[in-house]
Amino acid sequence: MSTIGIEAEKPLVLIDSQCVLCNRVAQFVIRHDPSGQFQFAALSSAAAEAGLSQRGLPPPPPGTFVLVEGGHAYFRSEAALRLVARLGRPWKFLTVLRWIPRPLRDAIYSGVARIRYRIFGRIEACALLSPEEKSRFLT
Repeated sequence: MSTIGIEAEKPLVLIDSQCVLCNRVAQFVIRHDPSGQFQFAALSSAAAEAGLSQRGLPPPPPGTFVLVEGGHAYFRSEAALRLVARLGRPWKFLTVLRWIPRPLRDAIYSGVARIRYRIFGRIEACALLSPEEKSRFLT
């Protein structure tokens, strides 16, 4: 993991590094993103702060899934749907969920977020990753 190599043109995914669900999502994205278009960082990391400030964006709300693309930050369900759209088939078909009004999608997201530690657990360090996978995580 490194702070060197934050690439402003690459989407940056910010996750709660202690959340097992968030780490599983990151691993899923890595597996389904062979071109390596996404970079990852913990929400509270220096890399997240640098990536946001480099793009002129403020810090996100704590514990929120964030996708930073270009000069925009997307949160909660919108971040997730934009991410899967970039993964291609079959995952981009999940974007039909945009038909659900964002307040309802975000309410479901917030409900899961509130209980994520009870259901999925909490970890102190990221899961074991290959050297290639580690290179996609910024610190």
